Amino acid sequence: MRLAFASLTLAVAAAANADMVVSQQNFNSMTLGNLSGDATGTVAGQGGWYIFNSTTAAGQATGNYQVVNDPNPTNSNGGPLHNGGQVLQMQAGTTATGNNVTRFAWNDDVFNTMSSNPAENNLFVMTYDFYMDGGSATSTNRYGNYIYDATGAKILAGVTMQNNTGQFYIVGSYNNAGTIGNFSFSTGTAGLLQRNRWYTFAVTFDSVSGRFQGGFSTDGGATFSMFYVDGAAAGTQAGEYDLIGSANSGTAAQGTTLGFYDNISAYTTSTVPAPGALALLGLAGLAGRRRR
Repeated sequence: MRLAFASLTLAVAAAANADMVVSQQNFNSMTLGNLSGDATGTVAGQGGWYIFNSTTAAGQATGNYQVVNDPNPTNSNGGPLHNGGQVLQMQAGTTATGNNVTRFAWNDDVFNTMSSNPAENNLFVMTYDFYMDGGSATSTNRYGNYIYDATGAKILAGVTMQNNTGQFYIVGSYNNAGTIGNFSFSTGTAGLLQRNRWYTFAVTFDSVSGRFQGGFSTDGGATFSMFYVDGAAAGTQAGEYDLIGSANSGTAAQGTTLGFYDNISAYTTSTVPAPGALALLGLAGLAGRRRR
């Protein structure tokens, strides 16, 4: 299926200069080890973070969410230096062992803040640093983030990277010929991103138009290559952001992969960038509901 998208270079403002700061998170003040001792999403762990698994059949170990030291502080595979320090490591499930689970980590920053969002601030913006490695270069695991509505059922915007291909996807609520649901859109370019290299990812959602955008930066966040879809969630406000590690259900047996997250920044603003045009390929249904 061919869909119309767009690509642009977006200069994302620092959250400190934005209209309303929603969240500023890193992991430097935490203790190395488990992010939380409870994997059911009911008891907060370090820094108020919660963790949850999409199935209770397998994969409930809290050790799949770890505060660790930066695996590549020099960004030796190219790009600007990462800041080092401590980061969050997540390990996705593996279908080879029946552990077909998506893992989620989140906090209550959006829930506690968005009630004060100025009415004119229709754009929710989130950026974070991301790095992928692990023992398997062939696993189809995906890592990234979802921005949910308050119910946890609707993905307003999100991005993921696939381990074995370097493919970059944007995610969101979309009306696909009358069927409204959570869909994943491929940028159509294998090898776009690399394992063992730090990137900065960006996600935006426009609550007026429903448009969601996602992209990445190779220069440490100065500029972003972005893609957009006109989604089906106009009139909805962000309720939560989740960092995710997905087994990518239905794929072949997978080995161990790891996704690392750092320097999370989220804010709202009334400034909407104007993208240019580019045709891209790819649309796939996505089982996106988390827990609410």
